Amino acid sequence: MGLVDIFITQIGDPLRVILLAGVIALQPRLEGRLGRIPTLAAGLVLVALVIPLLFPNGNVWFLVAAAIGLVTNAIQMGVLLGIWTLVRRFKH
Repeated sequence: MGLVDIFITQIGDPLRVILLAGVIALQPRLEGRLGRIPTLAAGLVLVALVIPLLFPNGNVWFLVAAAIGLVTNAIQMGVLLGIWTLVRRFKH
C-alpha cells in the first residue's frame, strides 16, 4: 500500500472525523485550563495515534500510519474548525 493510498483511506475515515469533531466540541471546556492550541494539538496527536493502534493494518508500519494520520488530521481539523467558526458566527 502506497503513501497516497494510506492518505486517501485516512481522509475518508468517518471515525477520524467524528473523533476530531469531538475534540473540537470539547475544546471550549478545556480552553480555560490548558489553552486553545495545546488542547487542539493534543487531540490531533491522540486521534492520529489511537486509530492505528486500535485498527492496525498489517501492510503499514505504525509510525508511517501515525505520521500520515497527523497530516490527515491537520487537514480535517482545519476544515472542521472553519465549519465550527461559521456555525458559531451565524448562530449569534
